[in-house]
Amino acid sequence: MGLYILAILVASTIPGKSLPKLIILSPDKLLHMAEYGILGFLAYKSFGKVSLPVIIGLILFAIFDEFWQSFVPGRFPSVFDVIADIIGFSLVAGTMYYRLRKNNDK
Repeated sequence: MGLYILAILVASTIPGKSLPKLIILSPDKLLHMAEYGILGFLAYKSFGKVSLPVIIGLILFAIFDEFWQSFVPGRFPSVFDVIADIIGFSLVAGTMYYRLRKNNDK
């Protein structure tokens, strides 16, 4: 999981030429959801569950990732990216939790 977090930060340093957009469901937002969905999967597999400290850590990391991008030419921080990150993480981790719980109830 640590290597994947490092990969996210490395990808965040790639200079961009895009301007801020307020499109909520753009391809960029879908990529954020996929990226953090994978992080949600890795977190669930690493810890066996998603606890409050893991969720808080993810939110802080998503915010830090956007802050980090503010230092990269052509990149800009966006609260919508953080929201997309949280949605992606939540969808995958929540689905895994639900499936595990459903399988344990059988």
